[in-house]
Amino acid sequence: MANTASHPFGFASVADLAEVTASVLKNKFSEVARLAANGPLAVSRHHRREFVILTAEQYEELQQTRRAPLESLAAEFDQIVARMNTPEGKRATAALFSATSADLGRAAVKKPRPVAHA
Repeated sequence: MANTASHPFGFASVADLAEVTASVLKNKFSEVARLAANGPLAVSRHHRREFVILTAEQYEELQQTRRAPLESLAAEFDQIVARMNTPEGKRATAALFSATSADLGRAAVKKPRPVAHA
């Protein structure tokens, strides 16, 4: 069986997974299920790795790693929107849209202020 070196999300590359053939999966499912309990398995057909078998726990871990960045971005977006909906944010937005091209040019060359992150 192949080396199951860790990938950044805790999963190995498909090329590094232990492999079973589709025929072995079909004929010895219980044995393959025991192997899959120890880590993801690549299933090959015609010498090509086409599928990966994961336990339910491994699948949930994978799904969580996919959702975490999106949840973080959504929270950051919500904070930005909340700051924009303050009286100060509304005044700044109104000032921006009523600014002349000369005002915008002066603002563009001003030294930027550090942005406070919440």
